[in-house]
Amino acid sequence: MNTSTTVVVGLALIAGCATRNALQPAPRERVEMKPTEAVAAFVDSLSAAERASAAHSISDPERVNWIFVRGDRPGLFIKDMDAETRRAALVLIDSFLSSAGREQWRLIQVIEAINGANEREAGVKPATFGDDLYSVQVFQPTNAPDSGVWAAQIEGHHFVLNAACVDGVVTVTPAFTGSYPVAISRGPDEGKRPLGPAVTVAFELANALTPAQRTAARIMEGTPADVLFAVGNESSAPDMRGVMRDSMTDAQKTLIDRLLATHAGLLEESIASAQLREWREKHGGQLAFAFVGEADLSKAHYYPHLAVFHHRIRLHEW
Repeated sequence: MNTSTTVVVGLALIAGCATRNALQPAPRERVEMKPTEAVAAFVDSLSAAERASAAHSISDPERVNWIFVRGDRPGLFIKDMDAETRRAALVLIDSFLSSAGREQWRLIQVIEAINGANEREAGVKPATFGDDLYSVQVFQPTNAPDSGVWAAQIEGHHFVLNAACVDGVVTVTPAFTGSYPVAISRGPDEGKRPLGPAVTVAFELANALTPAQRTAARIMEGTPADVLFAVGNESSAPDMRGVMRDSMTDAQKTLIDRLLATHAGLLEESIASAQLREWREKHGGQLAFAFVGEADLSKAHYYPHLAVFHHRIRLHEW
C-alpha cells in the first residue's frame, strides 16, 4: 500500500455565477473521534445494502482513482444513507479536518446547496449540485478487517479526501477542495470565500516576487479551461516549475511557509504535522511556487500549484 505523502489540494473557483434561494446544510452536533475509530463506526453503521456500495477490499482499484467534478461516481452517497450512517459519515469526514477545514467544508456545502436550488428552479433533473452529493467508501484487508490498515475516500464536486492508515499513521492525500462560484452570494454567509485564506496568501507571495521571479513563476500566459494536473491516479513526482523556495529571500520564504501552513492547517493537527514532518525530513523541504495570469482578484488568474517533492497543492480561480 502506497502511503507516501503526495499532497494534492486543487482549489477550483469560478467567479461571476449568480445565485438565488440560498440554502444551508442542516446544523448538526460535532462529535470528536479519531480517524480509525470513525472508520470503524462508519463500517459498523452500514446496512447490508449500504455495505455493498461503501465497503471494499484494500486491493480494489477504485482506492486510487478520484475525480472532483459533478456526476455519478462509485461509493455510497450521503443522500442515500440512512440517518445512522449519515451521522457516522459526517463524523468520519470531520475526523480528518481541523476547525478551519471543517469550516471550509461547510462553506463548500453552502455553495453546493445554492447551486442545487438554482438547478431545481431551472427544472434540471437529475440533480448535479447538492450538499449531499458526496460519496463515501472505506477499503480494508478482506482477510483482516480489524488489522488497523484501512483507506477511506470522500468524493464529490469540489471536495475530495483520500485517507489511509498503516502502522497507526494516518495520511490524508491527495485532497481537493474548490468553490463554484468563488463566493457565497446571499444568506448569513454572504461574501465568504471557501478558499479565501489560501488565495490571499498566494497573491501576497506572487506580488512579493521580483520581476525576474514573476517571469519564472508565471508558467502560462492565459488561464486554463479547468484545473491542471488534479485528477485521478497520479504517482509521478510533481512538476517543479516556478520559483524554488531555496532561491527566495527570507521575506518570501516566510510567505511561502505561511501558504503551506494555510493548506496544511485544513487537516487535523496530528495528520498535518506528520505529513509536514515527512516532507521536511525525507524530501528536504523542496518547494516551488507558480501561478498563471494576474495575482489580482479582479482579473483572470490561476494559482496552479505549490509543488513539493511528492507533494502538490493547487488552487484554481478565475
